[in-house]
Amino acid sequence: ATPRSSARELVREALERYGVTPDGDGGDTFVLCDVVGRAGGPGGGWVPEHLRVLGDAERPLVLQDVWKPKAGCSRRFEIRRRHEVERAGD
Repeated sequence: ATPRSSARELVREALERYGVTPDGDGGDTFVLCDVVGRAGGPGGGWVPEHLRVLGDAERPLVLQDVWKPKAGCSRRFEIRRRHEVERAGD
């Protein structure tokens, strides 16, 4: 990944690398999510506090440089199925 890499490009590259085939919809099955949270769940696990689906053209590494999570939190980018994220937002 570089600062010029778009969210859509990173999803496509990750799916190719791990041999995941999208469900025949042209690659729109998966999206890149910006997840802010903290450690401290059961067994010290990750507890997400905020999730936002990135737009296809957004640049995750640029976003990471210009916006920092609040103290005590950290960010990670996760690839998730679009329908699961949309359903959770209902």
